[in-house]
Amino acid sequence: MLRLLHSPASPYARKVRMAAMERQVPLHLELVRVDPVDRNGELAKTNPLAKVPVLHTPDGSLYDSRVICRFIDRRGEGPSLYGSETADIWEILVLESLADGLMDAAVSLRYELANRPPELRWPAWVEAQRTRIDAALEHLTGRIAQLAAPHMGTIAVAAALEYLDFRHPEQEWRTAHPTLSEWVSRFAQEKIMQMTAYPST
Repeated sequence: MLRLLHSPASPYARKVRMAAMERQVPLHLELVRVDPVDRNGELAKTNPLAKVPVLHTPDGSLYDSRVICRFIDRRGEGPSLYGSETADIWEILVLESLADGLMDAAVSLRYELANRPPELRWPAWVEAQRTRIDAALEHLTGRIAQLAAPHMGTIAVAAALEYLDFRHPEQEWRTAHPTLSEWVSRFAQEKIMQMTAYPST
């Protein structure tokens, strides 16, 4: 059995869970406490970065989400998530990378606003993350056609966009990018999205 160490609030872990469901690869989910400052020593035994997700396999542990998704894809059933009628392999990999970068900026912004004491917050850093998010959204708006069919890029982008809804509703990204908003609202009806939704808080 493949064992996934995860947090339900992690967009990276959600991406892995969605990929596993799409490829019909069963995972045993194990909740792990993660904190940007308080290092989880037990988690660090399997990932020296002490981050989720981590996939325990019979041959050892795998991390990060891109590595895990490639592993899952190799074990899955049906068409590969790295092939599509709407995007070639390089477009899919770029979309996945862009989505992960969007997650990076959104998670960094979350830590800055939720974990750092207000008097120590760095306004220029906050603005830099918001600029990265806006730039990624603008670019993705021009690539809707490549997201027409499920593949690894589609999954990663959807996980990233709903993370913005989850952690940064004040950004109101949907108003600024209605086409992208319509796309992810349609994709949100897919079972892999509904079964992996972020927690309510």
